Amino acid sequence: MAAATATEVPVEAGFGNLWHTALSSFWFGSFFLWIPLTTVLLQSRVDHLIPQHGLQNTGVGVAAGIGGILAVTVPPIVGAWSDRLKTRYGRRRPIIVLGSVLTMPGLFLIMAASSYTELLVGYAIVQFFFNAAGAAYAGVVPDVVPAQQFGKASGFLGTMTLLGIGAGTGVTSILGDVPLMYVIIAVVVLVSLVPMLWAAQDEGRTPVYRAPAMPFRARVAEFFRPLHEGDLAWVIFTRLMVSAGVTVVQVNLLNFFKDVVLGGAKADTFTAIWLLVMVVSAVPFGFFGGLLSDRLRRRKIFVYAAGAAQSLVALVFILFYPSAQGIVIALAVAYGVGYGLYQAVDWALACDTLPDKRQSAKDMGLFHIALTFPQAIIPFFTGPLIDALNGPHGNGGYRIVFSSAVVFMILGTVFVSRIKTVR
Repeated sequence: MAAATATEVPVEAGFGNLWHTALSSFWFGSFFLWIPLTTVLLQSRVDHLIPQHGLQNTGVGVAAGIGGILAVTVPPIVGAWSDRLKTRYGRRRPIIVLGSVLTMPGLFLIMAASSYTELLVGYAIVQFFFNAAGAAYAGVVPDVVPAQQFGKASGFLGTMTLLGIGAGTGVTSILGDVPLMYVIIAVVVLVSLVPMLWAAQDEGRTPVYRAPAMPFRARVAEFFRPLHEGDLAWVIFTRLMVSAGVTVVQVNLLNFFKDVVLGGAKADTFTAIWLLVMVVSAVPFGFFGGLLSDRLRRRKIFVYAAGAAQSLVALVFILFYPSAQGIVIALAVAYGVGYGLYQAVDWALACDTLPDKRQSAKDMGLFHIALTFPQAIIPFFTGPLIDALNGPHGNGGYRIVFSSAVVFMILGTVFVSRIKTVR
């Protein structure tokens, strides 16, 4: 494959399904780690280390909040560094490999934690190094994917996201919170690196971009300009809102099922099954949606449909507090359809609206903040809020908190209309 920028390489140059599968493989390993860890394993560990009922949601919120602060600050800084790095192995791949390897001690510290403090340290290590790896990887996609195939790449990335979630939660539903689960996660993450490193071998061959000299305040303003100017700013804002809605649901799902659906029964397995059903429903919409968005040259319609489906599920949770497990599983199907449609065009919207391809990793790092910022802030508030509002005689806190998910998803859907350069 000849070295070239994404806009210079013709579609027919060999960017087929095998290549896209290999390039997106790292996202399979990433979500095989992230979703089981944040939705099941972290909450299970907190419940084990903080046995007092009434403090467990607070414990989850503090852990997720501290780790999430790193998830917000690391990606744009590491992304900007990778834009200017020059090594014989490329500018992104060394960071991806090193960050992934250094994630492993944190993962095993979570597994072996005998105190809540040790759990927090391990989670912070995972958030720091794996978000560094993810930030560098985000720059690879616009580096090597032809602009005409951004939708296809987004579809493959969305599919790998969903398959990673499905495989991770599937294994978690079988094994639960046991040491073997953490070993399997580590192996999957490291193995998923190999095909990606092959597919991304042309990254980093273009000259390093050197920004013109300017005062420090001007450099800072230029660094953050994509957050408030241009179409990328609207992409970031709408992703922020959608991610906030998804985070509200995901981080409180296990305890919602335990308190509302199952009436106090152990919820680890049920949560994993619900997520698995959601993923199976989402995969075809994520994969074919990306391909279809390239063919139709339309992306917004997929976001509108996704927002409607996910908001509907959250509304059912709020209004009816369903306790019939069959109905709750059916809601996983509807939620999965919306989740898949959004994943189909998520990355494509960002790649389509990048203001400067020479600083793609920095701007994709800012785009990544839209995913990680809600993870930093929302659990810190929703956990204590649920504990405070539930009280000794009810579960009203879930109704209040899940209402915010509907608001976030509606905002993330409506304001997609403000993106002017994408249909």
